[in-house]
Amino acid sequence: MLAGPETTKIVREKQEDACRRFAMRIAASGFSRSKKRFGTRRREHTVDVIHLHRSGSSYGGPINFKVSFRVHFAIRVLNDTFEGVALNGPMSDPTRMREGRYHHSFNAKSGDMFDRCIDDLFRFVTEQGEPWFSTYREPSRLLTADSPLEGTARLLLQSGLAGDADSSHVTASLKLLGIRP
Repeated sequence: MLAGPETTKIVREKQEDACRRFAMRIAASGFSRSKKRFGTRRREHTVDVIHLHRSGSSYGGPINFKVSFRVHFAIRVLNDTFEGVALNGPMSDPTRMREGRYHHSFNAKSGDMFDRCIDDLFRFVTEQGEPWFSTYREPSRLLTADSPLEGTARLLLQSGLAGDADSSHVTASLKLLGIRP
């Protein structure tokens, strides 16, 4: 059952506040808030992506005052033609959450656990995301057998590395991620 308009307003405002505060924290690592729940860090041929997914809603409306986030990491090849963001990296699955004692939720009405949530979102990026991004920092590493990229993205990365990137693909990738050229 959906909550009323007042719940929606409170949850939306506090969620936006959380995303804004999280974006300020990840800015120190070179990420910019490019869309509402996307943090991106552009590289020459790729973009590192952090996506926050909000749980606890039904058809976009909140069920209650709890705001809960799942974190996804991705690497997007700028020359890629895929029309969506392939969330091809680790995410804050239940096992990682338990092992790291991460708390990615808060109560929008009371503010309970808000600061802890922001701190733990950032700590998750630092402890889980950055080592993964670091593994694939060199684009050639994304062409290896254990690459998170699927076949087409690898081929398009190879083209880009060879100097054959299609500018319309790059423009489309930047637009998809909300990055200004």
